[in-house]
Amino acid sequence: MTRQPIYIAYAVTSDKEGLIPMCWHTEKQRAGEVGEELALQDGLRFYGVFGCNHADYLATSTFPDDHPLNILKT
Repeated sequence: MTRQPIYIAYAVTSDKEGLIPMCWHTEKQRAGEVGEELALQDGLRFYGVFGCNHADYLATSTFPDDHPLNILKT
């Protein structure tokens, strides 16, 4: 099992209730780029990227491909 940090990009929800994860990536800059683009597409305001150290890559792979955390992850 491979453990590595991942970065999750967040946007502010339109109803101001909080943050929603937009995507994740193993590179912080890429997570931010994709997350910002996805937020714009959904009419949301991009918030930022948070790191998740030593995340289990296998666990992140269990989300379906169409889950918001996996969309455009490459």
